[in-house]
Amino acid sequence: MPEGLDELEGKTQYYKEQIQSLIGLPTLPTIALEIQNIMREDKLSVVQTVPVIEQDPSLAMKILKVANSAFYGMSQKVNSLRQAVVIIGMRELAGIVLGFSVLKSMTNSGNNSAVNWKNFWEHSVAVGHIAELLDEELGIRFSESPYSLGLLHDIGKLVLHRLEPVKYEEAYNLSMSEQISMIQAESIIFGITHQQAGMWISEKWGLSGFIQTVNGYHHNPETIEDEDLCLAASLVQLADYITNSIRMNFGYRKLRTSDDIPEAWKLLQARSLRAQNTDFNEFLLDLESHWGAVREMVKLLKM
Repeated sequence: MPEGLDELEGKTQYYKEQIQSLIGLPTLPTIALEIQNIMREDKLSVVQTVPVIEQDPSLAMKILKVANSAFYGMSQKVNSLRQAVVIIGMRELAGIVLGFSVLKSMTNSGNNSAVNWKNFWEHSVAVGHIAELLDEELGIRFSESPYSLGLLHDIGKLVLHRLEPVKYEEAYNLSMSEQISMIQAESIIFGITHQQAGMWISEKWGLSGFIQTVNGYHHNPETIEDEDLCLAASLVQLADYITNSIRMNFGYRKLRTSDDIPEAWKLLQARSLRAQNTDFNEFLLDLESHWGAVREMVKLLKM
């Protein structure tokens, strides 16, 4: 076996063991664990969920901000958490609570970091909302919350930074200076990528198979054999692609051209009549009216 491959496998095993043993990493937050249990038992309801949210006042305020945002277009101010739950819907609410509590537990980067974590948070929130929007526009309707899938898709970046902040800043700077993707930069510096790190941590935390798969394959959904999991990863890849194209990116962003059509769009066409009957660039133009609401939501939900 070539020495380089031996070394790569050694690095992969090292980081996998670090993550699976949670060395230097948090356990799944209590609120996220409670929401996971409620979702597994198929007991999502206002009665079950509101008491969980009320344990974290800052999370409850975020939920109210979401319900009052232009994204949901309410004509009157929403003051009640129960009313907010009804407006947002149980599936998306569970995704928001799960995603926010997980990201909050992982985000501990200070202002002295060379990595722009403010951009990371904004990008994650935007991908969550755009994934939700795409799910509705394309008529796919996953049982899993598209919001949580989008919000948590890059959790592996926080994992790598928590494990080795200096090396992650090196990867971030390499991406920016050499104009290469974070996937490429992480591979060079760590020998693994945020996809692997994200999949391993979500497995360790016992998050759903959808979240595990999307975290592990959102850059290459075409390699997933299961159709539903492939479509979920494709939806998030497309949301990620669109978020970058409207300049809400984290790190280096490749400028798109009119003939640049992501693989995810082609994969989603198998399930969506809208995608089958619409030119991709026309589809992006049709969505432009939503970007203001997405940007407002990102501002409201800053970490």
